[in-house]
Amino acid sequence: MLMKKLINFYNNTMLEIMKKITFYITIVLGINSVIAQQIDTKNSPVAKGLIHKVVAKTGNYDLLKKLKDVAFEYTFYSTKTNKKDVSTERYIFDGEVSWGNYKTHQYFVFPNTTETVTQFYDGSTQTNVTLGDKNITDLKVLKSANFLRKANFYWFTMMPKLLDQGIVYELLPNRTHNRINYKIVKIGFNKGVGEVQDEFILYINPKTFLIDRFLFTVKGFIPGVLLMEAEYKTVNGYTFMAKRKVISGAQWDGSITGDVLFEQTSTNVKFTNGFTKEILSNIQ
Repeated sequence: MLMKKLINFYNNTMLEIMKKITFYITIVLGINSVIAQQIDTKNSPVAKGLIHKVVAKTGNYDLLKKLKDVAFEYTFYSTKTNKKDVSTERYIFDGEVSWGNYKTHQYFVFPNTTETVTQFYDGSTQTNVTLGDKNITDLKVLKSANFLRKANFYWFTMMPKLLDQGIVYELLPNRTHNRINYKIVKIGFNKGVGEVQDEFILYINPKTFLIDRFLFTVKGFIPGVLLMEAEYKTVNGYTFMAKRKVISGAQWDGSITGDVLFEQTSTNVKFTNGFTKEILSNIQ
């Protein structure tokens, strides 16, 4: 009789323990499910799918590698000062090598001189600047040149680079602008990806799957949120932003209180020129 009571007590105790374990497992699984949903919201496959459609329209980075390199004329115009920098840009896509030669430089690049300026970034660690036949070693000048070399390269290759590793995609509600109901994707960068973690909110045209406009930051160089509006051109199967307007006084909701700061145009685009890193590093 005693043994039977002990067995019943043991069974009842184990039943209660199992109920508690089941309850805790349910709670944990529920919490994990919520966390997973939050992660999915912040790294949405739907949002990334829209970016894939954009890149399918513009051409991916494999296409750029097949084209090998590019040369074009680039004009950076300040609407407020009526001054401009005009450069010949040359990039090698495999390795992200960037070279620029300025014969007209009135705004960002040595605005108080008239000698030719050449900037070279080797895609890794080295940035060189020459003014006429002089090598420049000033660290502020080199930092500015490094920023321009990377920024100019990025704007030309931006669309395929939206699929780089380390990018987080978030789907936001649609927004209407100029009677177009845009698909909206916010992108950010994981910590350790790039030198700074800028943010972008992209307006994807649902008919063309081009990004007509986007909000963005340039942390460390330009304060606040900016808006860029783009027009496109296609050369050798690659579609790029041929004309861009940068507008100040933007808010993340898309409202604008500022004016056009800069207009940037890329013309005379020619791919597959036979450039090498060694060739570009020695041209002034």
